[in-house]
Amino acid sequence: MNVRLISEGDFEKLFDTFKAAFTDNEVRFQPSSQDFSYRLHKKLLFNRDISAAFFDGDQMTGFILHSSNLYQGIPTAYNGGTGVLPGFRNQKTAESMYEFLIPKIQQKFLARILLEVVENNQKAISLYEKIGFNFKRRFHCYKMTEAFESHVKFDIIEGSITDVNFNFNDFEPSFIDSSEHLKRGYEKVLLAKEENETVGYVIFQPHIGRISQLAVDRMHRQKGIGEALLMQTQKQSEKRLTIMNIPEDEVGFDVFLKRCGFQNQVNQYEMELII
Repeated sequence: MNVRLISEGDFEKLFDTFKAAFTDNEVRFQPSSQDFSYRLHKKLLFNRDISAAFFDGDQMTGFILHSSNLYQGIPTAYNGGTGVLPGFRNQKTAESMYEFLIPKIQQKFLARILLEVVENNQKAISLYEKIGFNFKRRFHCYKMTEAFESHVKFDIIEGSITDVNFNFNDFEPSFIDSSEHLKRGYEKVLLAKEENETVGYVIFQPHIGRISQLAVDRMHRQKGIGEALLMQTQKQSEKRLTIMNIPEDEVGFDVFLKRCGFQNQVNQYEMELII
């Protein structure tokens, strides 16, 4: 058994191992090869220099996928996925990968590692605590479960990430949906306009219906702008809308989402390891 950095030629093995590792997970995720490639290269923006795989002979039995960026003013590595095949758990696979990776992450002058873990996954939480991770925040994750309609009319146009005023947001999103990360990505942007002024925006992935950010200028709230943006996002998405990692104390946003047909289906903890 050995640990090494993930190479460019590992994609097929990584894809197969990813699917197998998450078959028995509470949040069951079985993407197509195309969706997995998008998630890896265009959403996570994963960095092979700080991402590892565990092998038993030629078989990949585990992996840790990291991205990196400046987040909250701190050079940060972000764990966008840890997986171990069911038959190879409880063998210190993840611990071995982190023992291998932490020196390499430090060599990149990154000061910490962040990740999210489903709050009911006590085995994973215990593992991360053993490695040295501490709790930071608790997030709510939502899925639209009811058809949503809004009769509010606003001018909604397609824009680019450079058009977005991130100051509209009331809270700091998680690493993967942060402004600095989204500026490097490939997601669709819709802008709400009033008298040629941008008063709201949504950033999302149409092929999976995942919203990364949705925000309205504080001076233009209570007008139905958020609902109008959601309606257009829904029309342009191939799957039911989801929005992840909303801090649990964002009560107003919670009320808004539930009014628009979303349900809080899963909660996650944000955890941090200072290195």
